Amino acid sequence: MKKLVKLAVPLIISQLVAQLMVLSDVWMMAKISVTTLAAGGLAASVYGFIFILVHSVIGSSANLLAIACGEQGQGRGNDRKIREIVKGSLLLSVLISLALLPLFAHLAALFVFFGQDEAIIVIAMQYLDMLKWAMLPTLLLLVARSFAVAFAAGKSVLWITVISVGLNIVLSYFLAFYLHLGVSGIGAGTAIAAFITAAGYIFWLFTRVNYRCYRPWRLWSEYRLATTLPLIKIGSAVALATLTEYSLISGAALMAGTLGAVSLAVHQIALQILSFSWNIAFGIAQATSIEVGQQFGAGFGKAEIKKTSIKGLVLATAISAVIGTVFILSPNALTSLLASEQDVLFQELVSVLPAVILVTACCLVVDAWQLMALNILRGLKIVNMPALLTAVGYCLAGLPAAWLLMADFQLAGIWAGIGLGLALTGILLLLQLQVSMKNLAG
Repeated sequence: MKKLVKLAVPLIISQLVAQLMVLSDVWMMAKISVTTLAAGGLAASVYGFIFILVHSVIGSSANLLAIACGEQGQGRGNDRKIREIVKGSLLLSVLISLALLPLFAHLAALFVFFGQDEAIIVIAMQYLDMLKWAMLPTLLLLVARSFAVAFAAGKSVLWITVISVGLNIVLSYFLAFYLHLGVSGIGAGTAIAAFITAAGYIFWLFTRVNYRCYRPWRLWSEYRLATTLPLIKIGSAVALATLTEYSLISGAALMAGTLGAVSLAVHQIALQILSFSWNIAFGIAQATSIEVGQQFGAGFGKAEIKKTSIKGLVLATAISAVIGTVFILSPNALTSLLASEQDVLFQELVSVLPAVILVTACCLVVDAWQLMALNILRGLKIVNMPALLTAVGYCLAGLPAAWLLMADFQLAGIWAGIGLGLALTGILLLLQLQVSMKNLAG
């Protein structure tokens, strides 16, 4: 457990620190105008949807590197294989980023198709025209972070995240308000900070004595399309699982919007709670996945891998349960931060909030289950069946349940449907994990 916690803590903190960047951008947009906040939020949502899918593919390099690290520790790996994973991930990051440029250029037409106001579209595109340049350096940084976590340099991930967020806030504020670039400055600050931190971290990491042999700027002949195939094979299934989960959350948001402004506002508060708990569980899940991958690559028996998996599951379940309990006991904890008492709808929001928070808090544990099982299975290079199971749980159970329960229980019913989808997915994935464990050697 000590090793798992040591690996998980920097990842958890880095996840939470990264959330500050999102909050700081929202705060800066709000300082410009309500219209800017609305347009920037729309642009950020679209960018976030694209990025999370790409992140799912490139982020799978962490699992491949962990397995290669375990093989190397047993004398069954080689430096060339690790270099090919790193270079394949970097090459795929470049190719995906270039392929996305035309998509970003035509997003304005997509906004028009969905009936967005012209003033909103103009501001949203100003933000996106700058933010799109952050895609490549952010993906390159993700590859370097994956390498660092797999090779026991996890603390550096925390520090580079802190530096990146701090630099982003300073640059974005300076460009937006001192140079009067507005929302374009916020996007440009994010892109510039991403380039600086990615270049600096990659240079620092691969000039360390233990990692010099993996330097990505040498042996250019190793950059081949074939090296991207293992990542695409795993990453595409992971992206599908991510897409189905995003469909559940997005579909629930659309349903909440039909219930009025108060329900939509409470829904956003509930999402912040789920996001907070998710970030902590994700750090534990990523650490467990890395350790399981290393053990799998080293040829450990199923008893040792099962032991590590159980530790991760217990830790994530316990922490998620504590977070849920805190919010059940104090459901209005976020209200003062995310709503104003002077708002005419404040009292209505306060009256609706407790029931929704109660249901949301109950979702946290099952959310941790599905997240843990999914990542442990990735550590074992099992991704196709989990992707199918997530589609069943989220789209065939969660969304229909939310729609049906909304009629009688309003927003609480929507969140009950989300909880049902998460619970079913978690149980199915845990069963899949149990079957996969039985099939392991040893």
